[in-house]
Amino acid sequence: MRFVCELSWEYCVSGFALYQLKMNFLRYYPIAGIAFLVFWVWKKDLFQKFRIQKDFPKRERIIFELKQSAITLIMFCAIAVSVYVLGKLKILHIKTYKDFAEYGLGYAIFSFVLLTIWHETWFYWAHRIMHHRKIYPFIHSVHHRSVNPSPMAAYNFHWVEAFLEGVYVVPALCILPLHFYVFLIHTFYAMIMNIWWHLGYEFFPKGWTTHPVLKWINTSTHHNLHHQKFHGNYSLYFNFWDKVMGTNFKDYSEVFENSVGGEKKETISVVPSTYLQKS
Repeated sequence: MRFVCELSWEYCVSGFALYQLKMNFLRYYPIAGIAFLVFWVWKKDLFQKFRIQKDFPKRERIIFELKQSAITLIMFCAIAVSVYVLGKLKILHIKTYKDFAEYGLGYAIFSFVLLTIWHETWFYWAHRIMHHRKIYPFIHSVHHRSVNPSPMAAYNFHWVEAFLEGVYVVPALCILPLHFYVFLIHTFYAMIMNIWWHLGYEFFPKGWTTHPVLKWINTSTHHNLHHQKFHGNYSLYFNFWDKVMGTNFKDYSEVFENSVGGEKKETISVVPSTYLQKS
């Protein structure tokens, strides 16, 4: 599916907005829905040994995640439309390009890596800021209502958090020349990883978190622990910032090893301080 616009403002902006909305909804809900149906309904007994938390959340919580995800998708659409319009008005100078030959395949791969590193950095620090006691109850607590998240919790954000989750693309698009498909693949990859981290199952092999190389790549357990304990494990794709800033939970490796197809211990959700009670 491709959107074509000859800049008839009224038709073009509304058409682009509708296109973005369709694409966002048609990407997220089917993929998150299939993950939910396979691992949480159809084959949940088969995969139970890989569960990080033994129990499953109540139906009402999953419905809330579904509804709140729509708000996030609408916000992502609003960001895309704003960037598009501001780009057409020359207020933002968007550096996307369509011909791989312009910079070469090597640069395309390099730009994907740079964009991923930028996203990781933005996410970690924005995430930590949202955990500040004066901010958390009003914004990030919406996401943390899912102490035992389902795949549908991947985009379960307050609208302000949805804005912060999506706006990182703006400076990237203005500073870094990005092939359109590189940018598209990045956003798809980010969505898939977000769904995976909220899946509630651990499929990585034992020893992952202590391996000299693999330990730098996050696991589903890493983010699941963040939902259980709140104050730690803030990073997204990689374990770099958590290691550098000392924000990994000390029992991360232990919980991970216990989650990899072994006998499950009881998982206790910990609410570490008073301001989190509002979640």
